[in-house]
Amino acid sequence: MGTTKALLAWQGRPLLEHVATRLQTAFPKVVVIGGEAAWVTAPGVEWMPDEQPGAGVAAAILTALYHLQQPCFVCACDMPFVHAEFGRWLIDNAAGAAAHVPRWKGQAQPLHAAWFPNAAPFIEASLQEGEYAVWRILQRMESAGTLRWAEEEVICRFDADGQCFVNLNTPQEWQQWKTASERR
Repeated sequence: MGTTKALLAWQGRPLLEHVATRLQTAFPKVVVIGGEAAWVTAPGVEWMPDEQPGAGVAAAILTALYHLQQPCFVCACDMPFVHAEFGRWLIDNAAGAAAHVPRWKGQAQPLHAAWFPNAAPFIEASLQEGEYAVWRILQRMESAGTLRWAEEEVICRFDADGQCFVNLNTPQEWQQWKTASERR
């Protein structure tokens, strides 16, 4: 992207603040993992350093699971339409899974998903082997029978267009999204 996505200004506030504020509607505790403590500007939102900076999203999820010791709804800081109520539903309807992950248009959405402490050994094993791809961790959990999928028919009850899975990875995506959101 060329810049820190969490700090991109939208409607006069950093994108991270928008995401955190949305999450506060369904979760009593919102914690940002990684980045800089100064990036966290939403009142009541906590910051925690990533224990393995540079090791990717899987390491950040592991940090959250170890320190919080509770089910975690995980999302990226560049998901402006994160759906907090759907995140709460994922946690509440996981039926003992290590992760409850939406699958939208055939694609796993592990960064808008519920992760549980029993996912930690799968993540840890992958990281120790030098495998940082979250989709590989999902494969391991699926093989072990500890992954639960949320399919499109369930997702559509919360978000018929799948907007909650929009993330902004390039300057072009950011500009297109920002322009479209200003027209609404």
